[in-house]
Formats: sequence, structure tokens, C-alpha cells
Amino acid sequence: MKKLLLVITAFVLSVSIFAQPVQQKISDKLTITFPGKPEEQKPGGDSGPVIYTFAKDSSTAYMAMSFDLSAMGLTAETVTSMGDALWEQMKGGMLAQLAGATITKDDKVSYKGKDGHRLEIDGSSSTAPQLKGKKAFVYVFFLGANLHQVAFYSTKQDAKIDDAKDFFDSAVIAQ
Repeated sequence: MKKLLLVITAFVLSVSIFAQPVQQKISDKLTITFPGKPEEQKPGGDSGPVIYTFAKDSSTAYMAMSFDLSAMGLTAETVTSMGDALWEQMKGGMLAQLAGATITKDDKVSYKGKDGHRLEIDGSSSTAPQLKGKKAFVYVFFLGANLHQVAFYSTKQDAKIDDAKDFFDSAVIAQ
């Protein structure tokens, strides 16, 4: 009986440890709470984007990214003055990386009081591992000279942006 109780207690503790929400600082201005501990990636080294991802299970994943554009000569003032023209240039680059996925929605929105875009992406035709067979819901916005993305991916065909409401709502932008 004691062994059974010990096994059950150990199982409950291990599940509660792995299922804890984790607040992650994405940049100097953005912090967001993932459903669990995210993995950090720097695909371009120190001069590229910093990406945090957490796969809740095989059907859902969460991502937040920051990319400092000052290394490319862009300042906060330049980003502001370029407005939608900069977004259109960046969206063209994003489309090339989607590998067959399509942007089904691109709305200008206010996210946490900042101007940005909300994208819905259909990855049913994509060959990119992150998007293949998935739907994605993404907020894209600039904080100074930093491009930020906050995203939710799901293999469920009926997935909605509200499926990740807690994640998107958890973002905190420093003033």
C-alpha cells in the first residue's frame, strides 16, 4: 500500500512540475507566459532572431520571437516612418519561408496597445516542418527596432485563435 501511494505521489508531482506555466522574457520589452518551459533557439547566432517554442503535445505549439533589426541599420524612427511599407516587405520574406502555406487572414490590429497585424495561416499545403498540416495564428508587431511575433500552431482543422487566448493575453509589454 505504501509503495502504491509513493508511486501515485511521485506521478502527481512529476506531472505538476512539467505542466507549470513559465513566464519567459522574449526581449527587453516583451514577456509572455508559456503553458510549460519553452526551448530557446538562435538560428542566426547572436545577430539573428531569438525564438522560444513550447510544444504542449503533438497537436499544439506556442512560439514567441524577437528580432533586433538595428543590426540591419533600422532604428525605431525608421521603423515608425516606414509604416505599412516595411510590413509589406517583411511579409514578402515571410511568404517565401512558409513553403506552400497561405496567409488566409491579415488584419491590422492593436495588440496590447501596439499597432500590429494578426495573421491566420493555413499550412495544409506547406512542406515546412513547423507549419506542415497545421493552422497558425500569429500576432506581429514592432517595439522600437525589434520585430516581435507571438504565435499558436494547431493540427486541429477547427482550431481558432481563441484556443490560445490565455497565451496571447499573457503578454506584457514594458513601457
